[in-house]
Amino acid sequence: MKDEDVSLEIDSIKTIDHLGIVAGTFHKLGLAPIIDRAIPKIGQHQISSSQILLALILNGLGFTERRLYLFPEYCKHLDLERLIGPDISAKNLNESVIGRLLDKIYAYGPSKLFTDLVTQMFTVYKDGVQLCHVDTTNFSVHGEYGNESGDGCIKITKGHPKDKRWDLNRFALSMVVNQHGIPIFARAHDGNESDKEVLVQTILSLQDSFTFDPDVIFMGDSALYTDKNIKTLGPETRWISNVPATINEMTELLKSDLLFTPTSDPRYSCSSVDSHYGGVPQKWIVVSSEEMKARELKTFEKNLPVRFKAALKGLKQISKVCYACETDANNALLRYLNETPLVKLVDSRIKVSYKRENGKKGRPKAGETLIPQYSIDARVELAQDFVESEKQYLGRFILATNVLSLDSETVLNHYKGQMLVEKGFRFLKDKSFRVAEVYLKSEKRIEALCMVMVLCLMVYSYTEMLLRKRLKEEDETVLNQKKKPTSRPTLKWIFFKFREIKSCIISVNDALHSSIQNLDRELLKILRLLGPEYEKFYC
Repeated sequence: MKDEDVSLEIDSIKTIDHLGIVAGTFHKLGLAPIIDRAIPKIGQHQISSSQILLALILNGLGFTERRLYLFPEYCKHLDLERLIGPDISAKNLNESVIGRLLDKIYAYGPSKLFTDLVTQMFTVYKDGVQLCHVDTTNFSVHGEYGNESGDGCIKITKGHPKDKRWDLNRFALSMVVNQHGIPIFARAHDGNESDKEVLVQTILSLQDSFTFDPDVIFMGDSALYTDKNIKTLGPETRWISNVPATINEMTELLKSDLLFTPTSDPRYSCSSVDSHYGGVPQKWIVVSSEEMKARELKTFEKNLPVRFKAALKGLKQISKVCYACETDANNALLRYLNETPLVKLVDSRIKVSYKRENGKKGRPKAGETLIPQYSIDARVELAQDFVESEKQYLGRFILATNVLSLDSETVLNHYKGQMLVEKGFRFLKDKSFRVAEVYLKSEKRIEALCMVMVLCLMVYSYTEMLLRKRLKEEDETVLNQKKKPTSRPTLKWIFFKFREIKSCIISVNDALHSSIQNLDRELLKILRLLGPEYEKFYC
């Protein structure tokens, strides 16, 4: 055939980007059958519940800064047939379709559906659960809501805002992630629900949902550590928690002279003491952190002049008082010095003055009885010894555990993983993850959307864990942002690498052929490491 007889024409160019990886994880974990069994397709419409939910996950992990109501516009440019299924187009994914899916998720039970999906994930994810990190956060929402809470739905209401938006209503979300940061439980709550109650109920609900190895350890921040909570959890639940500063024993221990043992990480040293707080035998691990001490020292130095000024104000106030006798004046000065260890006395004297018995002003008459009154005249300065002593105790915090067999360093290392659940919340609130900006007008749909948000995080964190694991097993690396090899890339950076991948449909002599554009050797290596479930979306 001659060249001039060949007819080439580009029929369409669609976007794939990193979304083939997202779809790959969705199918690798086998989530579609679970979703369709829980929420079967009703009616003659073409698209299944699992396909709609996959489309929502693609939107949530698209990092396109598009809100939910712009979803159909976002889908218009995607290769939906490749990513979701044959004959799927943007018109199949309008607002009403998404709204009906959210209603069905709520009717089935968002937490129940997420638990079903996690159960399925465990059939693929073989590393199990050794550590469970528990925490809560809240999300601000705009607009008014219809008080659907009468049927058990969450209440969108004012609460303590973690984003400082006191003017907005909010809802809360509790979440549990495992040692790899993969969420395994999530539940939406009222906007004003107590963190202390939510955390312990979340642990109990998780234990009801799954059967864990008895050695699993649950971790929470200081809101978990109350007398009531540790009694509610009982001796069978193994836990580690930060001790809140409101406990008197904690304040005293932090300022005690303790023998600290260095850990393998030079930034930390630990000291262990026994405790029976709440009647529960446990260990308190006092941790000294060099990084924390450096941060607190800056704050300490910044606040020191303010504290000294407040101490001088206190002296001025007691100096204005007229005392009935010299003893009372001396006692008041002693009380001030005991209550204000930040200062030390330079010099002092008790001044005596007289007032007329009838209280009138002016020169007293001859023989008139005068009443003596005493006042304090004193000077103080900063007590440098006390200041240095306070500096010595900076950078300390206390971890408590009822697992008495754990050594101090292991307790600390386990608790460091608490950053994983905090990282998960930051991910959900990231500006590029706009599903978290809730513009729905139904509490039921917001509760269902919470499940979608956490499901996005589950897909993301599992994929990141899988890629890092495969890179380590194959002794492979990828280039990071600084063009340096790394075996622990963030998945967001991997997504960025795939940002120019396009699906091109070319017409050759009226026959259509599909071609994937812009794949390079590193991207192909990443797909090979992830496995055939991922490669098929880019083949």
